[in-house]
Amino acid sequence: MLRISTFVTLLGLFFAFSESVGAASGVTTFNDFSSQGGVACAGFSASNSQGTNTFAAAMSDLSPLWTGARCQGSMSASNCNGHGSCIDCTGPACPNEEQCGHCFNIQCVSSISGETSGSCSGATIKVKIVDACPATHPENYCKIPAFGGTVPPNQACEASGVNAFDIATTARGVLSSFQGNLNINIEATSC
Repeated sequence: MLRISTFVTLLGLFFAFSESVGAASGVTTFNDFSSQGGVACAGFSASNSQGTNTFAAAMSDLSPLWTGARCQGSMSASNCNGHGSCIDCTGPACPNEEQCGHCFNIQCVSSISGETSGSCSGATIKVKIVDACPATHPENYCKIPAFGGTVPPNQACEASGVNAFDIATTARGVLSSFQGNLNINIEATSC
């Protein structure tokens, strides 16, 4: 009898631990995937819609949720125009994007910039990873102040340890009425 009760207790602790490990917090920016020229994740269309009520997303290769090797590239001011845009927008290679095709539930927590004229909707959306948001891509790092831009690093996939997602622009209005980027809750889910 003691063994069964011990097993049940351990089983309950395992499920409680598993559920708490699956949730994280982070930030999201928004992108129009349908206008992108290339697709980093082989086999996934560059479409904002990834099926019924599922939005396209890219994950930062500096995110703690990223699995696999970081994207292979370097940051160089010579790729930037000094005003937030890139001149040479050739991106790094991302050979090991192990999160491609995985899905996450996303919910708005607040505005990153402290907007007060909007609010979170309370809705949860599902996103599918179809691309990467590499820290070493000039379209990302040229936007930050270190290279002449005005975008804070955590809003351009540039902050190490931040669960940064770049989500389809069509999801913005579903998540909130804020005009800018968002602090979010993140939870792994099936696709």
